[in-house]
Amino acid sequence: MFERASFRDTRLADYLRLAAVIRAAGIGVEVFPEPKKLGQQLAYADRRGFRVALIAGQREFDAGTIQLKDLQTAQSRDLPLNPPDALLAAIRSVLA
Repeated sequence: MFERASFRDTRLADYLRLAAVIRAAGIGVEVFPEPKKLGQQLAYADRRGFRVALIAGQREFDAGTIQLKDLQTAQSRDLPLNPPDALLAAIRSVLA
């Protein structure tokens, strides 16, 4: 399972579009429904047992990247948003 952290309602369409790409690749996705603080969102993901969080705020969108965080090891790395191949491979690697 997988959780994405969202920061702004203005980016909801972007988050939903990315979630659709990830779902189409056969990976379950849940988009956090409220623009709460990142710590609260990560705590929610941890309680739900998610292994991966994708973090995409304005900085990441401006850079064309997304932060992938392995919630079990607490390690994170930045990956390109487009094309999504590297992101999908990284998610699958963490989930394997």
